[in-house]
Amino acid sequence: MDILNQLFRLFAADSSENVPAGSIVDSTTEIQSILRNLPVTAPEKDIALALKCIANSIPEDGLPLSQVTNHVLEELARGFARGQSGPRYFGFVTGGALPAAQCGDILTTIYDQNVQVHLPTDTISTALEHRTLQLVLDLLSIPRATFTGQSLSSGATGSNILGLLCGRDHAIRKAIGDAEYSVADNGYPAGITIKVLTDRHHASIEKAAAIIGIGRKNVVSLVLAQSERFVDCLERQLEQYRTSPGKVATIVTVSFGEVNTGDFTDIRGVREVCDRYGAWLHIDAAFGALACLLPEYSHLSGQIACADSLTLDAHKSFNVPYAAGIFYTRDRALLTSILAGSTIPTYLAAASQPRPEDFPEWVDTVASPLHTNLENSRRFIALPLYCALINMGRKGYTELMNRNIQFARDLAAWMLSGQGEQWYEVLNLMEGADGEKCVPLNVVLFRPRDTEDIPAIYRRSHYSSKPERASSTLIQDINRTKGMYVSPGAYALGAVRIAVSNWTTGLNDDGEDLKAVKKILRNIMLQDPRLD
Repeated sequence: MDILNQLFRLFAADSSENVPAGSIVDSTTEIQSILRNLPVTAPEKDIALALKCIANSIPEDGLPLSQVTNHVLEELARGFARGQSGPRYFGFVTGGALPAAQCGDILTTIYDQNVQVHLPTDTISTALEHRTLQLVLDLLSIPRATFTGQSLSSGATGSNILGLLCGRDHAIRKAIGDAEYSVADNGYPAGITIKVLTDRHHASIEKAAAIIGIGRKNVVSLVLAQSERFVDCLERQLEQYRTSPGKVATIVTVSFGEVNTGDFTDIRGVREVCDRYGAWLHIDAAFGALACLLPEYSHLSGQIACADSLTLDAHKSFNVPYAAGIFYTRDRALLTSILAGSTIPTYLAAASQPRPEDFPEWVDTVASPLHTNLENSRRFIALPLYCALINMGRKGYTELMNRNIQFARDLAAWMLSGQGEQWYEVLNLMEGADGEKCVPLNVVLFRPRDTEDIPAIYRRSHYSSKPERASSTLIQDINRTKGMYVSPGAYALGAVRIAVSNWTTGLNDDGEDLKAVKKILRNIMLQDPRLD
């Protein structure tokens, strides 16, 4: 049974009211099984054919729905990276989509809620979004009262924009000594520079700084001396700004799970320094937040609650479909002062309606989402996340994280002391709880060894002027197999990064995913392209 049949089965009903729950569950489960066995990315010949099939003009009369569906699934889909949501796609630290989240996503499309204005007597959509964001805090064992400002966004980039927006106004107020000043209303005051001090930030921090007017060049990734702690370097830099002639406002941004290595910053120490200097602390926990669930990382538990603002991305470890950024801040009033403004158009105002006697009081504390996010209207993206949370629970997400981390560590162990040792070296090793060397979290950062045991094209010494080409060539050859997908890692002289975030990786497969990955990496070094 192919995807086309599954979709026809799902949408056979004449209206959304008649779509049976069993059809949605069965269809998403069957589709996931089909996708698991597809090439991770599209073969070149399929891309070429699909490109030729893309419509070049608007049809005069339009096509029947069945013909449109056939056109997409039979002519265009061959050109998609159809296995990207499967178990061996390890690029860009992206997860997949849990069946429960897929069901929620389908229902989101069917019911097409607009969650811009809180209208609790018309729809529960905004109340459900509010509660969903509270459930995420519950999952992370963060008291709900910690972050009074909360929102969903189109992704981690959108959430980082929100974090830097709040940090911007806070930092300016501190620098000029005016607790009421609003950059959103009045623009940047003269003579003030904002610096965003970071520890190995994600590129989206620079994009956020560019969008809100801070400027990319004012994002400063602090370079540590050998054996120096980030917190010491940060304090030295903040002290330098404090005593400099000009006024410098500061935002500090750290990652909870660094994107290249899976490493963690000492956030409690950073929090103390930020308090001493009045700096805003934004934490980008886009993919590392669920580490809080694991006993091994219990020493990190509660650290993300140290943030003034916090970014999560549910499309990573939460395995919810795209457009699922999560944002929190301690200062709800600051967030709404920036995004709501002083005047609200009449048609966007939430009219007061009589409440039934048993109406829950908490519903009236919910802010209209257009006052807490970048868009004035957007999709009901809370529903897929809500479905995933109540389907998985704490135990389900703990098992998912353990499975992803164990997969990464088993692969790293193969490179460290198994057959893979002769060809590869792991670059992000740390000492585990048992005293053995392992990788942090779910990321394996590695590169080919520079020895005679491997093909010349993968040796750094083969490229005298550009040694990083050894790793980039390896990446191209790995991805060309279509059996797995990796991406570059940031490391001197080049590196390869495997980020394991998909819920299906290693799930009930008797080790087949790990065997397949090892086989590809072995065959490439033996110059044997066969994967069977």
